[in-house]
Amino acid sequence: MCLYSNSAHAIASACATMVPSYSSIISSGQNTSCIIQNYLIVWLDANIDIVNNDNYRSIITILQQIVNSVNIFTTINECIDFIQNIKNETIFLIISGLFGQTVISIIHEIPQINSIYIFCENKLDHELWIYKWWKIKNVFMETSFLCQALKQAAEEYDRNSISISFIEMCDENFDQHLEKRHQSFMFIQILKNIVSTIKFKQQDFKEFITYYRKKVEGNVIELKNIDKFEREYYDNVPIWWYTYPCFLYSMLNHALRTMDVVTIIKMSFFIGDLHHYITQLHSEQKFIRHDLTSFNVYRGQGISQKDFNQLKLKQKQLLSFNNFLFTSKNCDVALNFARQTISSSNLIGILFVMTIDPSIDSIPYVNIRDISSYPMEEDFLFSMNSLFRIDQLKQIDNSNTHLWQVELTLVNNNDSQIHMLIEHSLDVTIPYNIGWYRLSELLIKEGQYDKAQQMYDIIITKISDDIEKGFLYYQLGLIKFHHGEYLEANSYYHLSLVILQKILSSEHIDVAACNNEIGLVYEKMGEYLKALSYLKIALEIYEKNLSINDPLLAIFNKNIARVYFLNDDYSKSLLHYEKTIEIYENNFSSNHSDIVTSYKNIASVLEKMGDYTKAISSAEKVLAIYKKNYSSTHPDIAETYNNIGLLYEKLCEPSIALAYYEKALEIYEQTLSSDHPDLATCHKNIGSIYFQRGNYMTALSSYEKAHEIYRKNISTNHLQLATSYTCHGITYEKMGDYTKALLYYEKALEIYRNIYPLKHLNLATAYNNMGSVCFQMHDYSAALSYYKEALEIYQENLPRNHPDLVVSYMNIGDICDQMGDLSKAHSFYKSACEMEENLFPVNHHCLKQCKEKIEKLNKKLRITFKN
Repeated sequence: MCLYSNSAHAIASACATMVPSYSSIISSGQNTSCIIQNYLIVWLDANIDIVNNDNYRSIITILQQIVNSVNIFTTINECIDFIQNIKNETIFLIISGLFGQTVISIIHEIPQINSIYIFCENKLDHELWIYKWWKIKNVFMETSFLCQALKQAAEEYDRNSISISFIEMCDENFDQHLEKRHQSFMFIQILKNIVSTIKFKQQDFKEFITYYRKKVEGNVIELKNIDKFEREYYDNVPIWWYTYPCFLYSMLNHALRTMDVVTIIKMSFFIGDLHHYITQLHSEQKFIRHDLTSFNVYRGQGISQKDFNQLKLKQKQLLSFNNFLFTSKNCDVALNFARQTISSSNLIGILFVMTIDPSIDSIPYVNIRDISSYPMEEDFLFSMNSLFRIDQLKQIDNSNTHLWQVELTLVNNNDSQIHMLIEHSLDVTIPYNIGWYRLSELLIKEGQYDKAQQMYDIIITKISDDIEKGFLYYQLGLIKFHHGEYLEANSYYHLSLVILQKILSSEHIDVAACNNEIGLVYEKMGEYLKALSYLKIALEIYEKNLSINDPLLAIFNKNIARVYFLNDDYSKSLLHYEKTIEIYENNFSSNHSDIVTSYKNIASVLEKMGDYTKAISSAEKVLAIYKKNYSSTHPDIAETYNNIGLLYEKLCEPSIALAYYEKALEIYEQTLSSDHPDLATCHKNIGSIYFQRGNYMTALSSYEKAHEIYRKNISTNHLQLATSYTCHGITYEKMGDYTKALLYYEKALEIYRNIYPLKHLNLATAYNNMGSVCFQMHDYSAALSYYKEALEIYQENLPRNHPDLVVSYMNIGDICDQMGDLSKAHSFYKSACEMEENLFPVNHHCLKQCKEKIEKLNKKLRITFKN
């Protein structure tokens, strides 16, 4: 493996290589488990016959000395399907001459493909057309030349794929940004902490050997390397093995770059040994070094245009190389690597010039000239997360905009900002969590639930301590919860709770945390009473362990308040939201986001309780905070104006509601595009106010503006479009234009039929609307048909004495009366009256109206009977 040396290792001769069986050398096109490097080989050739042709098997064996995963395909479609399923690695594609011109236009721009190699018997047939395609490296007739090209590409890709983080220190909120944008930096920082504290056992070494053998199964040469590693590991220092020409180096770099937690755990003993050895040797070399003058080391590599743009913007900020880092004392060697990158890829070639002050306390680094596995010049190896300050960027060659020099300075760990950065990267997890639990917690926090699951699947096989098991089940519950697998989450949380209750006191905060999570699971499952029982237990325990105004208590009160709200118990919901805001007000400034959210929640509860005046008061407090924090045209201010308008509308104050809606509209028109959905909502709300005032033309104008925006933004079967059609229909009905009203109601009904089951209540509402219009158009038979459709749905979905059923019976009674079917009319009126007697007091106006209709109908029936 050439890291920072001009010498290339010779490719083993095909004739000297043992030819394994077919089953052991081919990597199936559907199997990616053998990918342990940053890259893999895909070979597309219709004539490959590995079963009967020793030559092909021999070539694959040679290729596997460079890249472990060699995937063979004889058809184009299968090959492309496989390539497109590769997510985190790059592909070196070998194509036969037969497929070359046929497939190149299809596959050349697939981003997973790094480079293409035409492998054939006649070079002259392809030399004229290949230069049109920049990913094609050359046409190869001999295996040795092909392997040399692939080896160079693999080494170059390893060099260029080192994970880099750019960290701004001038921002006072850098710690929050660090969590969101620099997962790799924090991941490696916590990993270093873990491997520095864990005492690894011989069993860890054996598990890695087993894991490694399984990964390279069928790779004859690499299996020999594993045997050597197993026999002689303790005979050589870790740096010797890291530079040894096997897959150890590329396997580790791939795992660190992709945060492959399974491989990292399996290799953790080696990561620890390598980091410890670099740290120890750094101290020894520093002690014997008499010259403390600053010196330069160099690194040449390629970076993406995106990273280069970041680099230009981050001068005077920090750059972290997150993997172990090779550098050279020879500037020409490093510059050659940078030039090599731009000649073979679309990356930006970078020569990093790194100034090292040996007198400061920094990330450990060592001169590896005398301890590498092969002779090399004076190269230096840095441990993980080496931090540098970006000093200056300058173009090396004025004629080449893709070749740059970047000057860096190794930072002093004793610098207060650097110390704060490193400490924060560890503090993002719970401080008392140790070992792999700390890393898995970070993964959960960053939403990497699958990786956290993989980590716990390994950890669970290694533990016997009940406390650890209790914690592990709790974390598995979190993962399942975030995956939406609530039954499994509930199961894990209960397992954790049983263990914790046995070992810890019933009032321990870990027991409380477990109860809280179970409550949240039941909330998601819609079992609100069970949720409340667990959430209350959690709150009671926390109240005994925390001070009365601890912000955590606000969170647990908020959880309970939310579940009461979902369970329609608004008075109790309000009580807990008020406790929440009381705690927040004792801890935070008056314009804190948690206080704003609390006022919003309280306004929602009060609205549900029908106390619109108090709801408006809470919403006005939100508005006042927003006005302090934001510009006058901020979208949150517009949204709050709109919400206050809705409350005033419910308070039967249409004029005040309209004023708020118009303020919201004014902001939206200044800040949003003319087709933004929020503008449609505003127009619809304004239309509603004009409708209530009886100003139907103006209402219709607003509804049409809203409808035009909806039409541009949503599908033709969207519920919002059906609501818009209904608003038009109601307005035209009020205006007496029954034909247009019926037309819009029919459009709404068509959408409802497409999105709802046949017996949905919204369909009943649509049928009632159409029945009402037909009644007013004196089309009684059509009206009766629609009203009966509505009644059938109500009877199937609503309880016997529901008010909507009463209205439905009355509507049909009115139609039957108009059609002269007096006995049926009497029957429906009587049914409606019986329901109303169970719903209303004896003097209620609805009940009186119904009895009056029955009395009038009785008179008609008597007259009819006499005649």
